[in-house]
Amino acid sequence: MRLKTFTAATMAEAMERVRQTLGPEAVIISSQTIPNTGDVWVTAAIDQADDVDIIAAPSGGSAAIIQALNDHGAPLGFIDKVLDGVHTAGPAAPEIALAAALEARLRFAPIEEKPLRPVMLVGPPGSGKTVAAAKLAARARLDGRECMLISTDTGRAGGAARLAAFAEILKTELHQSDGKSALTELTRAANGRAAFIDSASVNPFDPAEMSEVANIAAAGGAEPVLVLAAGGDALESAEIGRAFAAVGVSRMIATRLDTARRHGGILAAANGALAIAELGTSPTIGDGLLPANAATLARALLERIGTPPTALPEANRNTPEAVS
Repeated sequence: MRLKTFTAATMAEAMERVRQTLGPEAVIISSQTIPNTGDVWVTAAIDQADDVDIIAAPSGGSAAIIQALNDHGAPLGFIDKVLDGVHTAGPAAPEIALAAALEARLRFAPIEEKPLRPVMLVGPPGSGKTVAAAKLAARARLDGRECMLISTDTGRAGGAARLAAFAEILKTELHQSDGKSALTELTRAANGRAAFIDSASVNPFDPAEMSEVANIAAAGGAEPVLVLAAGGDALESAEIGRAFAAVGVSRMIATRLDTARRHGGILAAANGALAIAELGTSPTIGDGLLPANAATLARALLERIGTPPTALPEANRNTPEAVS
């Protein structure tokens, strides 16, 4: 016998997915309406030959995972694939089971201690690029490494001034680039130091602006890394992720997990397109970014909190508050 769980917005949709996947002979074993969202999950079974793998029926842990992912607004297709991973992993505590399923479904690639290329932070307006650049610089400085900050955001009022304030606190060089040739010269002058580039915001659905993102990154020999704030609509975030992946972005930094109640947009953006590099879970520069991994993300999804497991010493956290 093979059992499989399906999640859908209505019972009719769930039944149709059961029929399409398992066929008309499938039998409904159990069903439940998920609190708060009104979505339903259905467990169906079908008799098959003995050589077919058995997928375990959902346990209480699976129900907690289903509810958490629905609460976060994760796409239904993503939820189903995660649940397949949960069932394959066998009985386990919800956090452990979800972490294993996320590890199999998503990619995680934290920013290296010594990046091989300059890191250029890109993204739509208000995503937190300037703060992310400052946090990456703060991590380097607290680890005793030299680095430099570069701003290409010369058109936004106050943008460079804000980064300058962070650079002064961190005792880090700040340079402004007003064009591709200037950026090329600056990154060449890094001399082995990590370089973090704060770029101007772009419209991810404007082909000309997105092409310019790729051109600027190429001029600086930089890796473009998407910065995306949590709390966004899942479908919109997925399109944003695909748009940046199309111009050579392969990693993303998810910000504001501490101020957003729903992280489904982050899951949708990363699903199949981008590796999650870092998580912004605190409003202060000193607390930095949290290198992303499946266990940390699973905990954030289940507990709906953004508190990192460890914080920097209080003496290193005396910096201006900023949006994470």
